[in-house]
Amino acid sequence: MAMRYLIPLLALATPSTIAAQPFAIGTTNLTFIDDTRGGRAIACEVAYPAQNAGTDVPLAPGIFPVVVLGHGFVMTVGAYANFREALVPEGYVLVLPTTEGGLLPDHSAFGTDLAFCASAFQAEGADDGSPFFGHIATTSALMGHSMGGGAAILGAAASSDFNAVVCFAPAETNPSAIAAAGDVDAPLLILAGSQDCVTPPNDNQLPMYLAAPAACKAYVEIVGGGHCNFANSNFNCSFGELTCGGGGSLGREAQQALTHQYTLHWLDRFLKDDVAAGDALQALLDAGDGVSAQWMLDACPPAISTAMAANEDTSNEVVVAPIPMRERAELRIAGDQIEARFRLVDQVGRVVRDERVAGSIHAIERAGLSAGTYLWIVDREGLPAFRGKLVVD
Repeated sequence: MAMRYLIPLLALATPSTIAAQPFAIGTTNLTFIDDTRGGRAIACEVAYPAQNAGTDVPLAPGIFPVVVLGHGFVMTVGAYANFREALVPEGYVLVLPTTEGGLLPDHSAFGTDLAFCASAFQAEGADDGSPFFGHIATTSALMGHSMGGGAAILGAAASSDFNAVVCFAPAETNPSAIAAAGDVDAPLLILAGSQDCVTPPNDNQLPMYLAAPAACKAYVEIVGGGHCNFANSNFNCSFGELTCGGGGSLGREAQQALTHQYTLHWLDRFLKDDVAAGDALQALLDAGDGVSAQWMLDACPPAISTAMAANEDTSNEVVVAPIPMRERAELRIAGDQIEARFRLVDQVGRVVRDERVAGSIHAIERAGLSAGTYLWIVDREGLPAFRGKLVVD
């Protein structure tokens, strides 16, 4: 992966310093180069938590998850200022690729662009020559509206690297986003408008929801919601909507208020490991005010903070040391144990290691593990599982 920076080097803040929310909004432009696709240039507008509002201003102290948002058909990314104003003050980096804005967009290429930008931003966070160095969390999400929503599903279906997917009135694409939804295993939230005449829910969003694996997903249809009101006023979107019946009876302000509420709860739960956000989301779904919703949340990744508090083992029969781990640690199992299974789970419930253990000592290598806190689990056939906490420096 090669990247060309179009911004000046900013002063780096100390990641360990905690800044008060809401954050100010900083903006900049980046162009990423995808060498695997012949040097394809992906220009992006980026909004990020900043020390003060402005263009190319220093980032706020902290480490922030990344959200990549795909635009709708012939819509500019400026139409999504509402998401910038809702997400960035709450501690998210919002990336808006500007590719595929013409009359003949390549949906597959756009989905790949969205996914590439998410991984490219992870590289930014690890690059000491980038102004985002030390500020990017290991968690990320794909989002999109209309065509961009369908492209987000295409991008997420091709990769398991995402912690969440959120789509606003996603449109069926070519190749099919409905078919691709069957390969999306990240927690999926789909929002629709009941009066959307551009991408009617029964032909677009609902089939995508039903096609997604029954693991962790929610479908929220906003009563009286239209297609274009997920975004700010945009001539091209509004013109298309007028040709089929109008923009819905609810109105833009009310539709966006509901949209932001559900979206933030979803992102906070799965990108920030926020248990309270998950509870608030469940309460919203249960109340159903202004929406018609269905969901399957029983198989969502457990919050690692809760899992650790409930499951940390204090016996000496199974031990992982040293903690914190730097380059290498060892799993030690007392007795003559022969067969076991060792798993390591990250902060959003993803299994990042799944290894067979043979013998009483098993090496745990640092390679590929980001700094952070993990839950380790040791299963032995016919015996209770052991669990504990592994901190990686």
